[in-house]
Amino acid sequence: MELRYLDLYRAWGLNDAALDRLALLGDRLLQAGFNVTGIREAEEIERLHFLDSLSLLDLDVVREAKSLVDVGAGAGLPSLVLALALPKASVTALESQQKKCTYIVQAAEALGLRNVVVRCERAEEYGRKAGREAHDVAVSRAVGILPVVAEYSIPLLVLGGTMVAMKGAISNQERIQAEKALGILGAEMLPPLRLTPFRGAENRWVYLARKVRVTPEKFPRRPGIPRKRPLGL
Repeated sequence: MELRYLDLYRAWGLNDAALDRLALLGDRLLQAGFNVTGIREAEEIERLHFLDSLSLLDLDVVREAKSLVDVGAGAGLPSLVLALALPKASVTALESQQKKCTYIVQAAEALGLRNVVVRCERAEEYGRKAGREAHDVAVSRAVGILPVVAEYSIPLLVLGGTMVAMKGAISNQERIQAEKALGILGAEMLPPLRLTPFRGAENRWVYLARKVRVTPEKFPRRPGIPRKRPLGL
């Protein structure tokens, strides 16, 4: 795939080798045997996936991450793009659907990304086992309402780690509920930031929280419960 936004990619620190890999990832997304992202136009893949993912590099905590987990990774976005941009970071793609996990594994192998780990399991399960307090940053893109994202993400973080949730603008009610949920989980909400990954981008926000206490052992609750009965109500 021919990349259109070379200046922006280079501004985020991608060298020629990384750009070649990004173009290859674009080809794989376009040629996938199933509709992995819902987007089939090359320029839209660049804008809505590549540039959107790279906009997280505006955050110091993401740029400096040593161990980052992508919660609900889907087709590996932003995890594959961040692994390209942050070769020294360990990037875990956490996804529950086997079909998508297989796609991420194959894409990472094709791109030669040795810093990508794929975990094919529910966030609630990963957060009670190997993933508990294992990462310094947990990112997500449009996974759900913030209280749900918080219960998926905060147990995965070390003390001082940061939840980075990408989604559109939220209501005041969701914000209040999220603050309560974060408090229960041992975290504090930070001021949200508006992202502008490309000209004309609208309603792109990142909601941040820092883990300040150990998460109680009973969280995350069993699979399905965080979404069915969100914390903070």
